[in-house]
Amino acid sequence: MLVLPTKQLGNSLVELMISMTLGLASITAMASLVGHGIALNSSLLAKSRLDEETNAVVAVLSHDLKRAGYYASTNEIVKNPITRSNPFDGSLKIAAYPSEAANSCINFAYDRNKNGELDTTASNENYGYRLKDRAVEIRLDGAACDESGWHDLTDPKVVQVMMLEFTVEQTTVQQIMQTRVNIALQARLKKHPEILRRINTQVLLENYE
Repeated sequence: MLVLPTKQLGNSLVELMISMTLGLASITAMASLVGHGIALNSSLLAKSRLDEETNAVVAVLSHDLKRAGYYASTNEIVKNPITRSNPFDGSLKIAAYPSEAANSCINFAYDRNKNGELDTTASNENYGYRLKDRAVEIRLDGAACDESGWHDLTDPKVVQVMMLEFTVEQTTVQQIMQTRVNIALQARLKKHPEILRRINTQVLLENYE
């Protein structure tokens, strides 16, 4: 009695190779997509970090500069304009640390403790900000722009400030002189130097004459 051959079920070698090729291509595409997603996410996080750092620095500078020229005893000047004057007027000065770009340091003063005097001792009321070694520094004890004794406001190991520039603009509005300070800042993250952030803002000094 003859036995009929049974048909073998399964994939041929060619079909198996095609399946493996398609699977490998899918895995490669997925790996590439995941890698791109990780790189994009890292870039977005870096940009967000830089935005936060630069926004915070400019906010501190702007908030402090708005106080320039403030004098708690202004009413005394109104009553006695000849015998009284504001000791904080004329305190706004722009210079630079010797090795930095021009106009990268600003000095000013205001009556922080509201005693009507320009204090230069323990609670020195001379303030300022400057660029030095890719960091924004804050003035301590009334030090001049070219002197030591300043303190880092930003960490150059994290954020590198490439440019800080101050310019003063004065205009007359309804016979009243207004003083504005333009701030331009450009920075980058040290670990991502290809990502740059530049901010330009203007601060009105309402108390300054």
